[in-house]
Amino acid sequence: MHIFLTGATGLVGGALAGALLDAGHCVTALVRGEGRDVLDMDGRDRVAELVALQGDVALPGFGLAEPLSGIDLLVHCAATVDFAASDAVHEAVNVGGTAHAIALAQAWNCPLLHVSTAYVCGRADGEIGETAADLKASFTNGYEASKARAEALVEAARSAGLVAALARPAIIVGRIRDGAIARIDGFHHLFRLFGSPMLGDVPAAPDAAFAIVPICHVVAGLMAMAGDMTAFDGARVHLAGAAPFAMAEMLRIVADYPGTVPARMIDPAAYGATALDRRTAMVHRRIGPQFFDYFLRSPRFAGDSLQRMAGIDPPAIDEAAFRRMIDHCVQVGFLDWQ
Repeated sequence: MHIFLTGATGLVGGALAGALLDAGHCVTALVRGEGRDVLDMDGRDRVAELVALQGDVALPGFGLAEPLSGIDLLVHCAATVDFAASDAVHEAVNVGGTAHAIALAQAWNCPLLHVSTAYVCGRADGEIGETAADLKASFTNGYEASKARAEALVEAARSAGLVAALARPAIIVGRIRDGAIARIDGFHHLFRLFGSPMLGDVPAAPDAAFAIVPICHVVAGLMAMAGDMTAFDGARVHLAGAAPFAMAEMLRIVADYPGTVPARMIDPAAYGATALDRRTAMVHRRIGPQFFDYFLRSPRFAGDSLQRMAGIDPPAIDEAAFRRMIDHCVQVGFLDWQ
């Protein structure tokens, strides 16, 4: 197949580009700016093996200089994942970019595989099914809200005849067999603070847990969907681990590494920013609005779409796998734990 891919210079897009190339597909990738790399799951730059076109998802037609033809599938991975970005940025990139992807898929008469997030559920807790995003939900940040709005656009386009499917990765972490990840961003920066004295006491529910998913499972799911869009047409597919990983367990494991001063979970009712020292208070003011809400929940992203249609089960992430993820971050110098 000839696959047009956005977001190839990001974590998911790069890993997917590598898998598509390895499977023998022709990949044309939208790239914003020159000299960018496309890193696969092994950290190899695959940009020379695909066709890279300059453009911007925030522009109509992605700002492509020349029209394209012969595209069999458009995979839309591009998004800003910065929780602190302005509403205008989220609207232009995440919502507007999706609208432009839909228009191109319609013009090219090809299916659209849209990469969203499991957290279009907003602040919902407990078991969450593969249902349509609720635009009236309470969202933690502008990123979640914008991805929900983007999904609504895809749903509407499908109702109008577009073949389309939604992939919803949870919090992406390293490959399960060795913990490797090509780009360390997002959750990893928060995770680094878990072992730092700068975080201190944080408000958290005793059963708080994170829905993490290894990058290898995300890519396997996307490859299965890309390979059979007729079967996945209309599907909303959760890409998550078999169960959320408890925050308390994460902190216990972090404490085993020399040089760490793990954060402490305290009752949210007992938390008071005025009692923090100046440095810790500054850190909490910066990251609290973006992340603390995730310390209060334990969502479980349920659904059998991927297993039923592709025979792929959600991976079980045990303590050994989580330690491999830490060890990889230590080996590459992201964590200075020993």
